[in-house]
Amino acid sequence: MGNDRWRSFRSVLKETDLWVAVDAGKYDRSIEGFTLERIRFYRNILDDFINKHPEFRLSLKPVKITEGTHPLILDMGRAADNAGTGPMSAVAGAVAEYICNDLIREFGLNEVIIENGGDIFMKLASPATISVYAGSSPLSEKISLVISPEETPLAICTSSGKLGHSLSLGKADACTIACHSGALADAYATAFCNQVKSNDMVLGVTEKALKKPEILSVIIIMDDKVGLGGTLQIKI
Repeated sequence: MGNDRWRSFRSVLKETDLWVAVDAGKYDRSIEGFTLERIRFYRNILDDFINKHPEFRLSLKPVKITEGTHPLILDMGRAADNAGTGPMSAVAGAVAEYICNDLIREFGLNEVIIENGGDIFMKLASPATISVYAGSSPLSEKISLVISPEETPLAICTSSGKLGHSLSLGKADACTIACHSGALADAYATAFCNQVKSNDMVLGVTEKALKKPEILSVIIIMDDKVGLGGTLQIKI
């Protein structure tokens, strides 16, 4: 994404691979170095905590987290509690949110989009359109969320039972969840993707997801079936 509005770059450290776009008028090369340092900072927090509490990485269910740990860890734990998943289901969305907020505070940026393994966190000054990639489904990139600035900060996280390296117990091509919290959107995307075992379950799982007050919008795609709804504008 290189145009008058955005300046984008990648920031990679070990398994973490971020795509970052910031408002072009405020771009500075130091933003790239700062982003890499924040990745290292949050990875160290996670690694230190997991070394002491290996169940945090291994569990597929919520785990008890003692107050007093870093807010990133607490946010992941709370998201897992809400979604009924293991806390690492929230990691990509949580890290994207924290780094987005760090960039805004440090550089006074008006707009930031961070994509972390298919999970997005954004702050906008003008509308933007985010399409849903659903692999080999004929609906892939045919359905989009149109996001207005007043709806941000916002997370849009996608889990798939067919794509990527993350563990999934479901079979949806894409389960996309929008929340104001990156950790919550990521954990809920995992949880509801896990529940889609066949395409005749798509609508039922979508309706179930929309009952969660934290969830703003849902798009679930499996093969040629789609379930969608919520408060955000959806473009087909």
